[in-house]
Amino acid sequence: MQNALARVRNPALRQGLIFGIILGVILLALSFIFTNFLITLVLILIASYLAGLRASQETGRMTSGTFAGLWTGLIGISIPSLISIVFVFVNIDSYRKSLQASADKLHQHIIYTNSVVLTDLLFNVLFLLIIGILPGVIGGLVGGQFGRRRAQLPPVEEHKEAMFEPPSTSSAEELPAPSETEEPSSTSEVEELPSASEVEESLSETPSEEPTSPRQQGE
Repeated sequence: MQNALARVRNPALRQGLIFGIILGVILLALSFIFTNFLITLVLILIASYLAGLRASQETGRMTSGTFAGLWTGLIGISIPSLISIVFVFVNIDSYRKSLQASADKLHQHIIYTNSVVLTDLLFNVLFLLIIGILPGVIGGLVGGQFGRRRAQLPPVEEHKEAMFEPPSTSSAEELPAPSETEEPSSTSEVEELPSASEVEESLSETPSEEPTSPRQQGE
């Protein structure tokens, strides 16, 4: 279950689920022993305060703590309310008879039917949800104020300074100039071409063959 709740990325919802489930289990266990409105209210305030404190410590915002307290109160009061609804639906006849017997003892002229029982149950659940949400928001708001002061967030200014650093001049100096790269190629081409003196020497070294005259040919 902890691994499933750890996958929830929203800190307010994650802390609300954790403390809401814990609160719901405690209220459900107490409902089998006794029901006290004041104790229920105090437990909702404590659970929502802790949820808001932890959520705001993660984000540094008071709104996260407020929403965490809201989710805590809503989930915490919904668990025993849903269990009571299921219990009434399964045993609606016996529950209706018990209500009718208590009304007759008090001499109340009320006739309980299944629809009346379900209507009363619906109003009770809505009332409990309101009771769970309001203290949850208050406790989460108070916890968010304290948790925001204790928030330990990573520094952001260092990253901004690193992003806007001016380019270093050494990188610009290391780049070769386009004129320097073109000069070696031009000089190499000039060196490869033969000079005029070399051409004249090559022509003088080659023996010139004089044509023979017709007199010499007769001799």
